[in-house]
Amino acid sequence: MTDSALYSMAFVGSPYTFSNNLINEGVGLIGPNAAINAPEGIFWMDLKGFYFYNGSVNPLPSSVHYYVFNNINITQAYKVFGFLNKAFDEVGWFYPSSSSTEIDRYVIYNYVDNTWSIGQLTRHAWLDEGIEDYPRATGTDTSNYLYKQETGYDADGSPMDNVYIESSSLDIEEGEQFSFVNRIIPDIKFTGSNSNAAMNVVLKKRNWPAESLSTSSTTSITSSTTRINTRARGRQVVLRFESDDDNTAGLRQGLGFRVGATRMDIKMNGRR
Repeated sequence: MTDSALYSMAFVGSPYTFSNNLINEGVGLIGPNAAINAPEGIFWMDLKGFYFYNGSVNPLPSSVHYYVFNNINITQAYKVFGFLNKAFDEVGWFYPSSSSTEIDRYVIYNYVDNTWSIGQLTRHAWLDEGIEDYPRATGTDTSNYLYKQETGYDADGSPMDNVYIESSSLDIEEGEQFSFVNRIIPDIKFTGSNSNAAMNVVLKKRNWPAESLSTSSTTSITSSTTRINTRARGRQVVLRFESDDDNTAGLRQGLGFRVGATRMDIKMNGRR
């Protein structure tokens, strides 16, 4: 693969041994290490999108396309590298944001669930599990650490803050009707090592497409929380589950959670 085309290599015997055949032109690699060989095929990052190959070249639609390519340092694109996290059916890329000359962000694609996730993390090399029992990665240029990934629930002994999962905007009739949310039944399974762990459920809202989201309620929940009473009204609402970063370390440490089929009581509401 080059920066503008994809080739296949086939054994043809002597005197040439191998033959290179052009498969596709017009797409290529954003950097020399931006391709990943995964169980579902080969995935790679181009200058303007994501692609995969499993017999033919196909674009990979991404719900985070704008987030990534509108804030990436193209002058440092050669530093972008792809990685495989086979245990979670994921491929991903570490890349430098537009305000950085070094890698400080990542984007991940789950090739089984067809879902995307994004985050901020500095890693310069990655080895998936296989030789080792967990993935290994290197951090910043100055730390000289080799990190053991995907094990435990904390960040090297400290609570892992700024952890969250957030829904897209939810509305009724594409926002033509106002929504009123008066109850949330969280379906959260706490999986960490802290039996007293707590986290936040945040409900946001807005009335107009160009309006910024405002927080309607923030509720701390534990494993025994059965329901949350709210009074939120807006054309669009957003639900967010996040680590309770303002709480004591005793309730934040060892936090692990899974989100199931959370229910919200949403009713159509008037314009006034």
